[in-house]
Amino acid sequence: MDDNKLKGILDAEIDDSLGYIQTDTTDQRSKALEYYNREPYGNEVEGRSQIVTGEVAEVVDGALPQLLRVFTQSDDMVRFEPRSADDEDKALQATEYVNWVMNKDNDGVALLHTWFKDALLQKNGILKVYWDETVNVTKEKYQNLNEQELTMLLSDDSIEVKNQEQIQIDSYQDQMTGAVIPMFSYNVTVKKTNKTGKVVIENVPPEEFIISKKARTVNDSQFVAHRRLITRSELISMGFSKKIVQDLPTWSDLTYTQERTARYSNGENPDNQNTLDPSMEEIEVYECYIKTDMDGDGIAELRKVLYAGREILDNEEVDFVPFCSVCPIPMPHKFFGHSFADRAMDLQLIKSTVTRQILDNMYMVNSPRTMAVEGQVNLDDLLTVTANGVIRVKNVGAVAPMTVPPTAAQSFPLLQYLDVVQSKRTGVNDAQQGLDPNILQNTTATAVAAMQSAAAGKIELVARIFAETGVKDLYQKILQLLCKYQDKARVIRLRGKYVSIDPREWSNQFDMSINVGLGTGNKQEQMAMIAMVLGKQEEILKTSGMNNPLVSASQYRNTLGRFVESAGFKDSAEFFKEVTPEQDQQLMQEEMQAAQGQNMNPQIQAYIAQMQAQIEADKAKAENDIMLAREKASAQMQLERDKFEMTMALKQQEFEYEAQLKALQVGAKLSPTANIPNVYD
Repeated sequence: MDDNKLKGILDAEIDDSLGYIQTDTTDQRSKALEYYNREPYGNEVEGRSQIVTGEVAEVVDGALPQLLRVFTQSDDMVRFEPRSADDEDKALQATEYVNWVMNKDNDGVALLHTWFKDALLQKNGILKVYWDETVNVTKEKYQNLNEQELTMLLSDDSIEVKNQEQIQIDSYQDQMTGAVIPMFSYNVTVKKTNKTGKVVIENVPPEEFIISKKARTVNDSQFVAHRRLITRSELISMGFSKKIVQDLPTWSDLTYTQERTARYSNGENPDNQNTLDPSMEEIEVYECYIKTDMDGDGIAELRKVLYAGREILDNEEVDFVPFCSVCPIPMPHKFFGHSFADRAMDLQLIKSTVTRQILDNMYMVNSPRTMAVEGQVNLDDLLTVTANGVIRVKNVGAVAPMTVPPTAAQSFPLLQYLDVVQSKRTGVNDAQQGLDPNILQNTTATAVAAMQSAAAGKIELVARIFAETGVKDLYQKILQLLCKYQDKARVIRLRGKYVSIDPREWSNQFDMSINVGLGTGNKQEQMAMIAMVLGKQEEILKTSGMNNPLVSASQYRNTLGRFVESAGFKDSAEFFKEVTPEQDQQLMQEEMQAAQGQNMNPQIQAYIAQMQAQIEADKAKAENDIMLAREKASAQMQLERDKFEMTMALKQQEFEYEAQLKALQVGAKLSPTANIPNVYD
């Protein structure tokens, strides 16, 4: 397939995709943003109340904390399960590392917050996950290196020598050949290329994501694209031809899309087309993932095509689509479902209208209009409102207030009814935001629990849908990227210690389970259940010991860790050490040996005790003998040292005496054989 045909296919898919042109879906999403921001409806009347209530914001912001709590109350949001006994340790390591990548390499909580909020507000939330490789090039200078140091430096594949200077500093003669061999030092300048890669996860604004109308999920769609604005400078730095990039047009359909305009206030839309720096002009680029037959074999392959301004910048075959989607209320056989905002927008309009009427009525009750008999009232006095002001009239009954009956009391039941409708539609109500104590005065605990359980049902359903669709897909793609692209081990800190992680040793076909705490009650109930399990385990360990068929030391430690984590602490290793399988086995063996010792014959036990006492006595005697021998040797060495020092002192005196004799002989001009009397005699 040539480029022209591919361009035609891309243009057709883009023009026919959902999210590219204005449809009911884009209208509803932009309207949801306006309702969330409490923008005016356009039906306001000057001089009347223009209040806009916030039901859309209430349901979205009310459901979001509950969903985030479900997914973030544990460090391990998902767990990989082995498919064979050999994968047990690898699956555990993959679980810890993938969760670490989500929460440490990327800001997991912030990503989930935006992802879920987009879904609750604009039907579908989109995440993009991909491998990002960064190349850092630095120049380094080394001086006075010997040959061994130079060889070690050049053994690094990331080093490229740019300049090398050789200086002779010395020479030596080879003992075998007699040849003179020079010695050199080296000054080198090198270029070091350091490649680092990691999994990057980012949120995609809904208006930047387009998908085929035939799609039901991201992974089965024949066309998906991320359209975004990229500067010319960024495109050139990505390796594309400067000439091609400079010729790309700067027009953009994305800048003033209905949803993007609704997201920003007036005058705040980030339009960068008027920049005076050509390198910072933004180009609308489509990162397309399309299934098409490029090689003509009749089978469509998944291709990644970078398309901008009728130019194909890049075209390569890939093995997965990097987008993950969540939808709170999915519609069968459709990609776009319903959001919480869709369920609350009409209620917000009704409540705003009723609230405006209540306020207008209160204004008229508190400041009623005045009736005046024409020709009998000074209108200037009547229109001038001052405290204790005088109104001149010709007749006592010429001025009278217009009575307006208050109607707020009749409107409040309607507002309460609308709150009930909102709760039934979304599952978000006051019971989940914090109950008024007065509501519970005549309510049993069972009734309150049933009410809270019913209210939480919809939220739990949304959490389960999120978990089994987008979150599961996200973690599978993270694992796939790590296994495919991470080409060397990485040392990170897990469970309070540093470990080396090498995904090349794993399989990317682990089974996966979502660990989001659904259906297990609130934290108090979870802690109560774990405390009961701890009690049972402790009872078994006390009665049956470590060598029992039900509970091991590592299982007991894991339960303690779960209890600590349920209390809100992130790392249970701060409180309890990990118990390895080897330690488990050692504890059981020690207990077995202790049990065997208790069952021995008393005479044998007495004999073993006697032998152990004899061994201890012999050991003490040997240590005492060794100590005495050391002391004796030390005394002998000191004696020899003193004797040696005395001998040396005598020799020193003798030497000094002979020197004095020679000096006297020289001074008296005597022959060496002359007899000199000893002055000391």
